[in-house]
Amino acid sequence: MSDDQPNILAILLIGLVGLAVAGGFAVFGFTTLARHGVRRSEKDVMLRGFAGVAAAAAAAMYVWGALHLVKDESMTTDACRAAVGPEHAADITGADVSYIPLHLNCHVRGAGTYAAAVPDYVNPAALGLALTAVALGVFAAFASELRARDNFRKEKTS
Repeated sequence: MSDDQPNILAILLIGLVGLAVAGGFAVFGFTTLARHGVRRSEKDVMLRGFAGVAAAAAAAMYVWGALHLVKDESMTTDACRAAVGPEHAADITGADVSYIPLHLNCHVRGAGTYAAAVPDYVNPAALGLALTAVALGVFAAFASELRARDNFRKEKTS
């Protein structure tokens, strides 16, 4: 099987950087929420905290998917055989790996391409969590701006 094997160094780098990023966002999110208290916080503080937690979850989900690509050549072949089934196992011509979005595609002569290794939920979940983090961050910025304007108006009228 001629294939583009997953690069173990790329996966290791994704894992280390991804876990550091996830840890950083988690610390930011949870300390922001804990420092102010969820019930006593202003909206912008809560939104910032939850944005950090969502970003941490997105990074962790991406790392989880990348770990599924850690395979040697025989494991990649086995993953492809499992994905295409016994009827097409002899016709596998190769595989290709992509890191954005995460996937291992197995190519079968005359039958197309089959996804293998990375669970189907990983890419949509990581994207959804990342978009949620961005949206919460944008809403937090707007809420912070509105609070600053209200405080400025109150100081101006006093």
